[in-house]
Amino acid sequence: MAGATLEFDNSQALAIINQAAQALGDPSPLLRSMGEYLFVPHGQRFATQTSPDGQPWQTLSPAYQRRKKKNRDKILQLDGYLKNTLVYQVNGGELLFGSNRIYAAIHHFGGESQRQAREGTVFFRRDTRTGAVGNRFVSRKRSNFAQDVNIGPYTIQIPARPWLGTSDADNDELANIALDYIRNAGFGTSP
Repeated sequence: MAGATLEFDNSQALAIINQAAQALGDPSPLLRSMGEYLFVPHGQRFATQTSPDGQPWQTLSPAYQRRKKKNRDKILQLDGYLKNTLVYQVNGGELLFGSNRIYAAIHHFGGESQRQAREGTVFFRRDTRTGAVGNRFVSRKRSNFAQDVNIGPYTIQIPARPWLGTSDADNDELANIALDYIRNAGFGTSP
């Protein structure tokens, strides 16, 4: 009986499959790449002052904008703490991204901030010639007239300004990062 025999050495194919399985079994490098990417659109979001779906954030109230000492034209950026405290964390197969600032959630979702009743001292400037007290508050240092006052409880409405999340374009890029990771894992190059 005549015949032919082909011997196939599948060790290289098995090595590639094992490497891909190992890479897919530990998604932490993939999740770290995704976490690093998320800094980019969130930084852009603070620059453009828009939500993940591209809607502009609600403008600042004129009263707040007048008394805001710095970054008057920037929403959610007095000192930049919210933007500059963005972090990601990889726990097993999970990626967490956000800020540890206590006020991060209320700025994202909006809500009410209840202020309790309190006592305080307000400072004015009195005209030394006429004795008339001005009707504008001044700093303690510039004041020559002080008055104790009772301030009743009140509520501040904080509008929702969604800043955390992903857009459709971000989701596409995250999918591309995942596909690149899978491709690299399957062809033996490092992710």
